[in-house]
Amino acid sequence: MRKRIFFLTSIILLALNQHSISAVNDIFPGDYYPSTAGTTNVAVYAYQRQQTGPYASGRQTGHAKIDALITAARFVYSFERDNALMSAVLVLPWTQIKTSPAEIKTILGNKSEGFSDLRVGLTRWLINDPKNANYLGISGMLIAPTGDYNKQQLLNSAENRWKFVLSGGWQKDFNQKLLFELSPEIVWHGKNQDFAGRYTLEQRTAYALTSYLRSRITPGLHLFVGGQLNWGGETRIEGIAQNNQTHQKRVLAGISIFMPNAQIILRAAKDTQVENGYKTDHEISLRVQMRF
Repeated sequence: MRKRIFFLTSIILLALNQHSISAVNDIFPGDYYPSTAGTTNVAVYAYQRQQTGPYASGRQTGHAKIDALITAARFVYSFERDNALMSAVLVLPWTQIKTSPAEIKTILGNKSEGFSDLRVGLTRWLINDPKNANYLGISGMLIAPTGDYNKQQLLNSAENRWKFVLSGGWQKDFNQKLLFELSPEIVWHGKNQDFAGRYTLEQRTAYALTSYLRSRITPGLHLFVGGQLNWGGETRIEGIAQNNQTHQKRVLAGISIFMPNAQIILRAAKDTQVENGYKTDHEISLRVQMRF
């Protein structure tokens, strides 16, 4: 039983959720640049991602492939409370995941398609200093088990458990041309008591750190590079530790285009190191954001 549980977990780390081996609150450049109180930002995301693996102790142990198409709508309303700027956030993702080859489909399920778990959050700016281009915010986000979850298969768009994310973001202009951003994250997980149809899944606290360096080519055109570290998050099934904590490194690069009351970001990403789980060979994401 112990060996079977470990095998199941090693091949479906990603099947738990598309963000299970990367930062839960996916940070894009400029996310911690405060909006004016009374404004609403609406963003639409589209991701295309391909992952291979699984990996165990840094070595590839299988040749499964998971292709994912992820879309999300994000609504942010900014307001003032107690002389501080705050932003309320609502995110609703939708995911389509497909697996190959045939033997992996038998274990994971052929595909999963549906809504992921709803996210609600609140950000408070501790520093909002436009004169010195210095901004610091702290965020709390609750992820509720509202998405489409099929306990009869391992592959799922949702997680069937509560999660709480505490994150922050610091943005500072070095000069007229260079901007630096740094965003840490901590994630606490609730239990999934219908994992694989009959098991109880628990997960330790997970951590992430995302950073970007942006260059203003023109006021309406920015180029950026970034990196992300993920660690922690070991799972337990029926109380048995799986020794599958995450040690993952990602690189990110892209372009931001600014227009009156709108922004477009195109970003490419890939994993450079994965200790356990699945490796992202490539990911392309597009975000279109409008301000009202």
